[in-house]
Amino acid sequence: MKNKKFNQIAGVLLMFALLVGMSSCSKKDQLPGQPTLNSISAIKNLTVPITGGNMGDWIAISGENLENVSKIQFNDVEVNLLDVYYEKKILYLQVPIAMPTTITDKVKITTTSGAVEYNYKVAIPNLKLTGMFNEYTAPGDTLKIYGSFFKLYKVDKTNTTVSFGGAENPVIDAGDNYLTVKVPQNAASNVKLKVINKAFNVTADCPGYYQDRQFMITNFDDVPYTGGDGASFVGAWTNPKPVSGKYTYLKVGNGGSGWSYLMSTGASYTADMKDNPNKYVVKFELNMITPIMKTKFYIYNYWNHNPAEITAADLVVQNLGVWQTISIPLERIIPMNFTGNKSYIGSFNIRIESPAGEPVNMCWDNFRVSKKD
Repeated sequence: MKNKKFNQIAGVLLMFALLVGMSSCSKKDQLPGQPTLNSISAIKNLTVPITGGNMGDWIAISGENLENVSKIQFNDVEVNLLDVYYEKKILYLQVPIAMPTTITDKVKITTTSGAVEYNYKVAIPNLKLTGMFNEYTAPGDTLKIYGSFFKLYKVDKTNTTVSFGGAENPVIDAGDNYLTVKVPQNAASNVKLKVINKAFNVTADCPGYYQDRQFMITNFDDVPYTGGDGASFVGAWTNPKPVSGKYTYLKVGNGGSGWSYLMSTGASYTADMKDNPNKYVVKFELNMITPIMKTKFYIYNYWNHNPAEITAADLVVQNLGVWQTISIPLERIIPMNFTGNKSYIGSFNIRIESPAGEPVNMCWDNFRVSKKD
């Protein structure tokens, strides 16, 4: 009896062992194989393989055994797997916008069965500046500078300064496309601004010049306005607060402007400005107090030459009642295809055309020509 019972128990244990073994083998057989990568392409064109691209690009990675991904890295920067989509042997994802610590120029995909690498070079964009909100921000006031990739370079007050021709102040605040800084009290005119980032040991130059005076048409102060038309608009106004000394304050009531001029003065354009106006821009500071829609301005380089038509679309401001630098291409005023006598080109006249029913309330200052960077 004992032997019979023992044999029964032994048989049950053997059967259990066989079942466990079969189950284990079955699960092992179900595991995916070693991952492989076949190609990488842009999502917008899956048929063309690529070997690199920019941060933020959307790409498709095709291969085998990619359904159980546990990690994806470009260089040593990890992708958030929650943002990855898998379908029919293809991974769809965005290249991370983050600075790598170690550059391998590879994408590495890790799954439950192993890891695989593939050559893929991620271009690292330069820290870039695109301009100043107000080039005539007064010393001691806060200046906003625009650009790109400030977050990528971790721009903040602990690691980044702005140099005003050698006079430096730390960044106050920064977003991804702007930073703010206090203008030094000793900041000089006609200087280039440079952003110095110590986190990654890089610098970037800002287009334009701080308080550019290199070719001033008039600032209504030490480069006075000498014309007659529009002289009544010029004054040492205090409201709004001046951006720099005197300025011209244009007010037109509901009756419209009629045929009148904001200003009419001479401008000694250089030969290069006349021959290559595409290399220059006209700049001025504008304070739009009341928005306009139909009001137009016409800028003449000579009284009987065709003027440039300036509309509300050319005078877009971020905030009403705030001074902001505006740029207009010089080739709008001196056309590239100008076939007349260039020796006559020597005026800077702005005619107003304000229709009845649209009041105008705006201030202008520091008319100048600047060479493009």
